[in-house]
Amino acid sequence: MRRPVPSCVQGLFFAPAAVTLLFLLKTFCPASAGTMCFSDQFSTAIFLPLNAVYRIFGSSEVILGKEFLFILVYWALVGFLAGLIMDIWPKRGPYIAPSRYSPGPRLPPSQTSAPVSPLQSPTSRIS
Repeated sequence: MRRPVPSCVQGLFFAPAAVTLLFLLKTFCPASAGTMCFSDQFSTAIFLPLNAVYRIFGSSEVILGKEFLFILVYWALVGFLAGLIMDIWPKRGPYIAPSRYSPGPRLPPSQTSAPVSPLQSPTSRIS
């Protein structure tokens, strides 16, 4: 029986794959399209981590030519963290009773009966 792949591992691979796909779409976009390519809408968000890299390292030879690698590692980490949040977040199945703290219709207190303690008999309860 196959075990499902955790969301954190899915995010670890999906986010860099999505960034690579958008980068390839930008690469193959014709020059006549100008700024009307589909991937142009996402390019600011994708390349935003480079601002932090250039502020930390400056334009040194350490990062020269490795910007794309840093972008992939950054988005892999973001995808992993997003998947980890999805793994940790409690899931409610369709057959699980709703929590008493869940939003939903409730009966007014006048229509609910108070629970009887097992130590008391039903006749000794004061109404």
